Amino acid sequence: MRHLSSVLSAAAFACAVVAGAASGAQESPLSAADLLFERPQLQGLKAGDRLEYSYSFHSADEKLFGPAFDDRIGLRVEPGEAPDKRRVEVDLFSAARRRAAGPFDDMTGNPLLSLMLEENLQRLAAIFQSNPRYMKTAIRLALRNAVASPDSADGWRVEVEPFRNDVHKARMHGLETLTYRFRVSAAAPGEITEIDIFARDPSGAVLFEETTRYAGKN
Repeated sequence: MRHLSSVLSAAAFACAVVAGAASGAQESPLSAADLLFERPQLQGLKAGDRLEYSYSFHSADEKLFGPAFDDRIGLRVEPGEAPDKRRVEVDLFSAARRRAAGPFDDMTGNPLLSLMLEENLQRLAAIFQSNPRYMKTAIRLALRNAVASPDSADGWRVEVEPFRNDVHKARMHGLETLTYRFRVSAAAPGEITEIDIFARDPSGAVLFEETTRYAGKN
């Protein structure tokens, strides 16, 4: 069931963000929801292509947030039911850390974004003993209202802080400052180049950080 729920939750997350943004879509500025969830990010990939991503997690309190670790994530692209669709198989971490995830059928966008947001939500819900749907709603609303900023000659950045004004922030162990930063480049296979989720204390020291970065295509 965990395998199936990870697929459904990740897909539902993306649909919910896009559905809310569509009603207020404008030509300018560039909507974060359109950039992250609506682009055909897999269109340049062919059957058998494998995208590799590095993953790193660390925090200031391993007892509360869990031990630090580095790992890898792999996405393998296979043909979909239509020429513009892809089936994506996922290797989420390795060995003892392996999570059941995917496959994702009939995709045009890169499922990495929704997948890693869902992983983050499950981690936070376990830490705070809270309902993940409450936290998901906060992130979804933040992304619906966000716009993208130019990040390089061919890249864009989206950055949101969903919990900064949350009524329950006193219970969040400093993570009310959590920032979700996404970097996208049309020049990169799969387009998603970085997902950085982090919180820092007033001195700038890291309280919590998990980072996923594009590492190459095989």
